[in-house]
Amino acid sequence: MTNIDRRTFLSWSAVVGTAAFATPLFGAGMAAAAPGRAPALDSLASDWLPQQELQHLPATSNFWGAVGVAGNVLAIRNFTLAPYLDGGGDSCALSVDGVPVTTSESRWSAYEVTRKATTGSGVTIESSTRLAFERNELLLRVTVSNPTTAQITVSVNANPRIAKAPAGAVWSWGSPRPGGNHTFTAYQTSDSSLLISDSGSSAVTAFAFAPTPVLSTASAGGTAQWPVAAEGSATIDIVMSVGQTSTAAPLKDIQDGNGVADACNATARAFRAVFNDAAASWEQRWQDAFTPKNRQYSGCLPILRTDDEAIARLYYMSILSVLACQRTNLSSAFSGVLGRPTGSGAFNGFDRVYVTGAPEWANNVTYFWDTCYISVILSLLDPAMVKAWTTHWLAKDVHKGYAVDCVSGNLVGPWYSANDFSVFLTILNYVHYSGDVAFLDTTVPGTGKTVREHMKGLATYWQSLVPQGQSLADYGENGNLLEVLPKYVHQVASFNAANVWMMQQAALLFARAGDSATATDLTTRADALLGEVLKLYDSANNGVWNCRHNDGTTVAVRTVVDFVTAGNMLAPALTSEQKTAMKNFVTTELLAGDDWMRALSLSDSQAPVSRTDHGSAGCYDTWPSLTAQTFARFGDYPGCLSLLRRFSGVTRQGPYGQSHQLVPAAGVSFTDRAALNPANAITVSAWINPQSWPTQYWQGSIIAKDSWGSQDSGYVLRGGAGGRIDFTLALGGHFVGATTASTVPTSEWHHVAGVYDGHQIQVFIDGTLQATQSASGTLTASTGTPVVVGDCPKDPSRLFRGGIDEARVYARALSADEIKAQYTDTTPATTDDSLVLRLPFDEGNGTTTTESITHETARIYAATWSASRTGFGTALTFSGIPGYKATVIASPGSAQCFNALAGGFSDVIISDLFGYTPDGVTAHLKDAKIPRGLTATLSGVLLNGKHHKITSGRKGLSMN
Repeated sequence: MTNIDRRTFLSWSAVVGTAAFATPLFGAGMAAAAPGRAPALDSLASDWLPQQELQHLPATSNFWGAVGVAGNVLAIRNFTLAPYLDGGGDSCALSVDGVPVTTSESRWSAYEVTRKATTGSGVTIESSTRLAFERNELLLRVTVSNPTTAQITVSVNANPRIAKAPAGAVWSWGSPRPGGNHTFTAYQTSDSSLLISDSGSSAVTAFAFAPTPVLSTASAGGTAQWPVAAEGSATIDIVMSVGQTSTAAPLKDIQDGNGVADACNATARAFRAVFNDAAASWEQRWQDAFTPKNRQYSGCLPILRTDDEAIARLYYMSILSVLACQRTNLSSAFSGVLGRPTGSGAFNGFDRVYVTGAPEWANNVTYFWDTCYISVILSLLDPAMVKAWTTHWLAKDVHKGYAVDCVSGNLVGPWYSANDFSVFLTILNYVHYSGDVAFLDTTVPGTGKTVREHMKGLATYWQSLVPQGQSLADYGENGNLLEVLPKYVHQVASFNAANVWMMQQAALLFARAGDSATATDLTTRADALLGEVLKLYDSANNGVWNCRHNDGTTVAVRTVVDFVTAGNMLAPALTSEQKTAMKNFVTTELLAGDDWMRALSLSDSQAPVSRTDHGSAGCYDTWPSLTAQTFARFGDYPGCLSLLRRFSGVTRQGPYGQSHQLVPAAGVSFTDRAALNPANAITVSAWINPQSWPTQYWQGSIIAKDSWGSQDSGYVLRGGAGGRIDFTLALGGHFVGATTASTVPTSEWHHVAGVYDGHQIQVFIDGTLQATQSASGTLTASTGTPVVVGDCPKDPSRLFRGGIDEARVYARALSADEIKAQYTDTTPATTDDSLVLRLPFDEGNGTTTTESITHETARIYAATWSASRTGFGTALTFSGIPGYKATVIASPGSAQCFNALAGGFSDVIISDLFGYTPDGVTAHLKDAKIPRGLTATLSGVLLNGKHHKITSGRKGLSMN
């Protein structure tokens, strides 16, 4: 294991139910898709998403690697295209007149991330971030519109820290990013280009800019600047090319970097063509995946046609998420630059691999567990790759690691509890869906065993793990299982149930080969183990399985993992009562929000567990698909379809990632910007009509931009303890506040304000000073933290309950007379240049509200429109109870990937919703006479050279 645990790898994604899509999921792109073609990539793009909704900023890929975007409207981070990678920090940030510009909203598509921002003066910026197709080049295009009457200066910092990973470096969950032992030096090579070298490797990074900027260099990077005229606009194109010196050693002579610099300048001259090709080539690669006899893949995927847009999007986005993890630059053609050893027996790579994650973690590794859950579509799409890859796994001995480093071909990490099941399932799906039954009799190089014999070994390895005198396999401690559930240890139901299923399936493989003795032996052992595993089910647990510790005690752990593994593997052996109780456990304890679920019930004795893959705060992106599949395996096809539709909304934020996070949502949140972080003075005010107060004065956030951790930052106006009002802000990294003794009663409108003038903190109620605290110093900016009305951005439990109107923030200290005027005037002033945020809440209906200074629109959570004080229109009344759980791609700070080899929905749609379950020889439909509730066709299903079309209708399934 690396320091950042791999098995942290489970995914949760931004979810909003089908009904929440204001426009059709596919729109014109889906409607325009020609017969026999998949929908266009643009129809699968995400929504435009406000920055404050995102826990994980988007990333884009180009089949060689991926790059993520940062909070700045142009900045990037985690540039990872093997063997080149940055240090993980931000670079290429854009500023206007020296002030960095923060993104207000962004949109993901497979080949691009688009971002928008507006400065306090009204300057608008829109940027597009692409990677040149299968090239080590970043393409940035930014358009700046200046509506002001003064010229502005736009600047971009060209300061990436990109190195080449050394030969022999291990790519595991973490990537070998450059540390402090690397020194980067920038050189200006022309009026419009830069070159940056790395002292610790042969990597060089070139920049080319158009139009020609004013360039300057610092020790580790450069800055490009452009003037934009008053009431004018400009489009700026930037190319960043990465490669190595001509000497394959750290740069000593600037001429050694000419090859990379020349390539960069050539791309800059042809920028439009390369920029357009990034989209067109991605589209072609996407369509190849559904085209028989295409030039890219050894197989192809079936086309789904249905009017059920939720299911269609789920199917195609699951496939797209897998393609975003495809890498073509880890093959033998790249062995030289990758630093692989050469000679007899050396690993040469594979033409295509599918890595587990990007761009932060697991960039060039393939984990067995994650791969098995998308092995149906991989076996249809690229059977030659699956065959070669699984052969390599068996040759390496899967009991010596949990993943394969695709650069070196070596195993990484220790053996993991899921390995045997994962490799067995992947191989079995390959044989069944590709029709390559002969593969089972192939001898795996270096082992002297056939694949069939290896399958038996995988199915029976559990016997070596059984403690003396016991009957179930012991899978060890927390670190070898779910990592964050210390009670889910030792003899767990999930993998012991998988052992039963593997022996049953292996018995069928040996029976097919005519080895009835081995088949009978495996069946006998499976039956015996089945009886022991079923003892872990206790009806008193209401659908939840026990795990048995080695002292003989049993503990019920309310996790989805037992449901989707034990339930799925043992479905034929479970009673109807057990199945009903298990499904009820899912629907009452795991489903959360409108469109997602949690991996661990909040009723579990270990809850809450904050990690988003296996804990109670969300779940790995594959668990929802397997949950739907288990409903189908229980014979509940309506339940399966309902769950699939429920989970379809996750893709509004982009592809499947490692996990999606359930975030309690309340209040109205606005994106951070420089103006909201004044340094020397501030005033925060609002009209409030509290319905009730929390117990403590700090628990009811009215207007909040506070954060804490390594230091305190930001500010908050809040109340509680019977109506006491508090204004707290961070000075020099520490919170200081003033709290009134007098109180604001409930069910009445009152004006409250907090002021800091550099000398003291003051709190006013209804225009009268009620509290003072001496204080001095500079405000500590809570950069990146949004302003939230009605809740706290750091702790969502600090909710205000009641009405709020005319919420304001000023970047100066208002006088006592000005505060009094806000309370008494029927039309308080709104033209003050220091007014940096104003929320009049005048809309009176709808689910969004608009901030008056920047015109940013924000969604309203856990609040309803209501009447304001007499004569002042409408206000928002906050319920104080988050009635909605927003679901977002989990934060990279908890070691979660933006894009991951997860999801598995397409596998479930093919094998369960359409019942396609071939055995390698016959194309079979499971439960064909049972209607699925879906009108659809799946065409182009290929087995043994024959194409099939499956139709789902009112009478069930048919195939021709």
